[in-house]
Parts: sequence; C-alpha cells; structure tokens
Amino acid sequence: MSNAEQGLGAENWAGDMGRNWLANLQRFESMIAPIGAALLTHAKFKPGERVIDIGCGGGGTTIAIGRAVSPGGHATGLDISPDLIWSCGARASQGTQSDVLFVCADAATATVTGAPFDRLFSRFGSMFFPDAKAGFRNLRRMVKDGGRIDLGVWAGPQENPWLQTMMGAVADYVTPPETPPDPHAPGPFAFADTAYLTEVLEQAGFGEIAIEPCLRDMPVGGAGATPREAAEFILSAMHLAGEVPEEKREDAIGKVADALAPHHVPGKGNLMPGKAWLVTAKAI
Repeated sequence: MSNAEQGLGAENWAGDMGRNWLANLQRFESMIAPIGAALLTHAKFKPGERVIDIGCGGGGTTIAIGRAVSPGGHATGLDISPDLIWSCGARASQGTQSDVLFVCADAATATVTGAPFDRLFSRFGSMFFPDAKAGFRNLRRMVKDGGRIDLGVWAGPQENPWLQTMMGAVADYVTPPETPPDPHAPGPFAFADTAYLTEVLEQAGFGEIAIEPCLRDMPVGGAGATPREAAEFILSAMHLAGEVPEEKREDAIGKVADALAPHHVPGKGNLMPGKAWLVTAKAI
C-alpha cells in the first residue's frame, strides 16, 4: 500500500490525519518524545532567537522552543491541520506561553508573517510534501541567510525494530502492495535515504549539511501502555500497517500484543528501539 493510499500525504494531515493525531495526542507525543527530546537538545536554541517549527502537531515542541529562546526570542508553530492548530493555541494559553504563536498553513507554499526567521525546526513534520524539492525551496525562504535548520526524520523501516516487529505481527492479515512503493513518496520514511535528503536540501539552498543517527528506546503505543492497549492503538490510529479486515482485527490485535509483551516494562510501556536521522544545515 502506497503512502498516498494510506492517507499519509500533506493534504490528508489537513483533515482526517490531523484529527486522528489530536484524538490520540498523548499516545503519539509520548511515543516519539525520546527522539524529539534528542533533537531539541541537538538544536541548542539560545535566548533571543526567532524560530519557526514546521509541522508542529500538538504544539509541544513549539512551546519547548519558546521557553528555550526566552527571554527575547519567539517561536512560531506551523501546521496544516486546523484542528491541531486550534488545540495548540489552547495548550499554550493554559501554560501562559506568551512567546509562541501558532499558524495554520501549508508549509510547502505559505508565506509566514515574521519570515525570514533565525532558525527552522521540524520533528517528523517535513516528510509529507507532495513535491519535496519545491516544498524545501519554500522552507528556505522562511530562513534568513546563514540561518540554521534542524530536522528529525525517520530512518528506514528496516532500521526501526519497533516497526519491523509490528509489521511482522500483522503480515498474515494485510495484503502486500502489487508493486513496491516509491521510497521517496510523501510519508514518514520519505527521507530515510540520506543521499536523497541531501539532494533535496542542496537544491533548495542549504549547505553545511550534517546528518547523524539517533537511536532511542521508544514507548511503542504511548508511555505506560500495556501490550494490549498499544496493539489496539497501532491498528486503529497509526496507519502504517495497511488495512486489517474487520473480521481479522481481533486476531491481529492479539498477535501484535504478543509481539510487544517481551518488551513491556511496567509503568513505562513497551520499550523498543527507534531510529531517526538528526539533520542540521545552514541557509546559504
């Protein structure tokens, strides 16, 4: 099944995918939090910097950046989902965050008030452009000359044991694609190929590119989830395993839960390694 068929392109995030992320916000955010924390540490934000956060999702990274660049700095979170952006604003106001702003727009084409920014950041939010090269040329316009970007993107499925385990557990319940999917199609793993990612960045006007691996234990299915809870979440919300027929869903949940059980740590969840690339580059 292609990424487009699974609804993993940017246009889908404006609708059902954005609403799905919001409905499962705690599970999604806590699952990717270890890699997100590593990316924030890697970025080394400083007080006074003005930062745009691309694909900000539930706004957690934008709020964290806002704190890091205070006093004197500012963080703008940009996402294509109106549902997520609405929730971001509520979340920020509850935390009395005055140094953040949230904008609903398509990062592939938007002209954002405040651009060009000092820095650009994205935790798993830059891989969904229908045309990656055109999308990154627009991102380049958001960053001042000499400005730094920091991206977190997934390494390939074969390098992510959590995903391999999940896919193996449901292999008997999903129909494989008739033709291999385009590895560079919009979706979570669009930039798993670092040579392709480098090409996209260079043509957009970024240089001094550095890419390093980040391997962290992630609580699959969310922090504190039991194997059964994680399995239900994976099959209902993650949209990475293809469609399991309804009549086989209960069996598939059992198989996924069984596969996760050896990795369950009470109070923490189902801890399995996840691998991403931490990408740094300069606007030239």
